[in-house]
Amino acid sequence: MRTTKFILAMGLMLVVVSARSQAPAEKTDAEIKAEGEQARALYEKQNFLEALPLYEDLHTRRPQNLLYQERLAMTLLAKASQQSPEDAQATRRRSRELLLQAKAAGDNSNLIQILLEKLQDADQPAKAEPVGHEWMQKGETAFSSGDLQAAVGFYKQALDANPQYYVAALFAGDAEYKLNHPAEAGKWFARAIEINPDVETAYRYWGDCLEKAGDHTQAEAKFIGGIVAEPYSRAPRLGLKQWADRNHAMVVAPPIKLPARATTGKDGHINITMSMPAAADKDNKESALALSYSMESALWQGDEFRKHFPNEKTYRHSLLEEATSVRLMLSVVREQKIPENTLSASTKLLLELDNAGMLECWILLDDPDQGIAQDYAAYRKDHRELLAKYIAQYDVHPM
Repeated sequence: MRTTKFILAMGLMLVVVSARSQAPAEKTDAEIKAEGEQARALYEKQNFLEALPLYEDLHTRRPQNLLYQERLAMTLLAKASQQSPEDAQATRRRSRELLLQAKAAGDNSNLIQILLEKLQDADQPAKAEPVGHEWMQKGETAFSSGDLQAAVGFYKQALDANPQYYVAALFAGDAEYKLNHPAEAGKWFARAIEINPDVETAYRYWGDCLEKAGDHTQAEAKFIGGIVAEPYSRAPRLGLKQWADRNHAMVVAPPIKLPARATTGKDGHINITMSMPAAADKDNKESALALSYSMESALWQGDEFRKHFPNEKTYRHSLLEEATSVRLMLSVVREQKIPENTLSASTKLLLELDNAGMLECWILLDDPDQGIAQDYAAYRKDHRELLAKYIAQYDVHPM
């Protein structure tokens, strides 16, 4: 028993000694501040790989510091770009967990929101890497180490191996931008958009590049293009807002309030609620408009949806339903020749949008729900320029 106790005691002592040897040595506040400055300098030079161990240490010593936590998550993403698919997925998951913790602790920065949006697939199975990925990895290593010129060369080789490699063109443009070569950067961003015009990132990066070069008009067009590409993502709308803040403008959707739609109760019965925009005169000329809108909505929740979408098993609110309901309401205005000065501001705006052929643009961009959003890609296919024109005309306002 004494021998057993001795062995157990020695084992416990070794565990304690081992734990103590692995614990980081204490640092003074001055030393931590100096380490933070060193990490910041590397981070701002895009040398994320060298900054990573510093932010690991800083986060361990100051776990309540949200900036350290946020930047650790960012540098981990740089590391993930050079790992195998399986290892990268684990690193991305850790980055996402750090960001979620920072958000729960009160960090609601735009960077946090955008990164979390981009990391929604972090829990999905790792995908096979595309052709040319080995060159991309070399490019990411060079980029994360601050060697931007070498990174551009590797990204070019990735594109030579795979001409449809969107992120290779995107990252080449980003590296040229950081090298202060705006014209070259623009060529790469244009190529990325040519590869896939329905991803917002290249538009936004190009907008930043043009804005820095002083071409505010073209920058606005690129930020708007990003919204057309991905209207339901946070990043492109933030890009346009930041452009507006710098250029004495504001981004505000038309102030339109629609009547209440019909609702389907638990018993399966469709109910119509008479709720409508305030009208200008005491007789409330818009009561008929609200009724027509709600009645059409009720029809669509009945048989009308199945007629138009025979392949969809369950009802959803669609772009076609909404546009049809609004246009029926507006037809009452036209047929009854209701004086404009008796209409609500919302109805006047809807008439203007309908006359301009932009009613669907407003519905899809500024008043969608999950059901309507499912119709966006099909509409964008033939109306990309009209969607961009709508945003420029109705969402962006000079101050």
